[in-house]
Amino acid sequence: MSTATPEAADGRSGPWRPGLPGLATPAVTYGFGRYGYGLFLPRFQAGFGGSTGALGAVTSLLIAVAPNTWFLVAGVTISRMSPGWVWTPYSDVVQDTVMPGARSHALSMISTGTTFGVVLAGPAALFAADSRWRWVWLGAAVAAFLVTAWTMRVLPAAPRASAQPREQIRWRELVLRPGARPLFGAAASSGLVGASYWSFAGVAVATANGGDQRAAPALWTVIGLAGTVGVLTGRFVRRHGLRPVFVAAQIVLAASTAILWLAPAGWEFALASPLLYGAGFMVGGTLLSVWSSTVFDDHPTRGFSVVVVFITLGAALGPATLGLVVDHAGLATAFAVVTLLALATLVALPRHTRRLPSLSTTATPAQENCDA
Repeated sequence: MSTATPEAADGRSGPWRPGLPGLATPAVTYGFGRYGYGLFLPRFQAGFGGSTGALGAVTSLLIAVAPNTWFLVAGVTISRMSPGWVWTPYSDVVQDTVMPGARSHALSMISTGTTFGVVLAGPAALFAADSRWRWVWLGAAVAAFLVTAWTMRVLPAAPRASAQPREQIRWRELVLRPGARPLFGAAASSGLVGASYWSFAGVAVATANGGDQRAAPALWTVIGLAGTVGVLTGRFVRRHGLRPVFVAAQIVLAASTAILWLAPAGWEFALASPLLYGAGFMVGGTLLSVWSSTVFDDHPTRGFSVVVVFITLGAALGPATLGLVVDHAGLATAFAVVTLLALATLVALPRHTRRLPSLSTTATPAQENCDA
């Protein structure tokens, strides 16, 4: 019996062919290369010096061989840029190769890949005592090359030919598209809140619990495990709509940062925060991809590229700003600010309230547009 992925009459497949290498890509770039930085912050601080706020602000693989802080800055900057480069093209890949009813599932798989990298980062940090952290980052670089080879083998080299080719569109038209402004606001908030948590949560929990170095790896492992719920984001949106899922994710995210503001001491609270954060952040981040596919259904990669720019702007602003707050007012105050920002993001409600089609549907691309 054949185990090949079912294909539609036009050759499009289910979510798995692009979904699996797509899941592995953000696992190594986002999950480890980007968010793994905060987990290794105590090692970097011991090796390179600098305050917690200053090194947190660096987060925006050279990392494995960095002889000083400036090389570390360069390595982290490159690892921060790579996720956007490799994540956004999957929007077009999914549009071109996946059956319409399976696209939200494929996008959910790809976007949630981050969480699987985070799951591995926790145990890796426990292993990375002394100078062994360099071997961990070297292994991450090797994994990135292997994932690249897999992706090149599986994914199409060129866009699918279409009887109605996409018209050229200016970037300005994408930015000013009706309904895009709330999406961009939510994306900037996601980058800011997320990067702040990844940069300072491990230090906050370790500090509140007597400097226990097991704190940060434990947090990352719980975040990764809880974040696997993000795979179901497409199903949640199809059943309940974009707006309710967005609101739920933001409230859960705010609750996770509020714990680090009000009660970071004690393992019962320390582990409750990453449990909530993993679910809220991964569902919220995956939602951005699904949301973007409804706003920019005619230019998915270009549209999502703009979304990622706003995520990156928020991610650059968050640690830099919060690093100053940490150094001058403390970690608790910094997470109070992050909590209020997460709640303020509730004003950026999606316009798209109609439910997405089910996995079994064979709707046309026009029917997939979820504009309210």
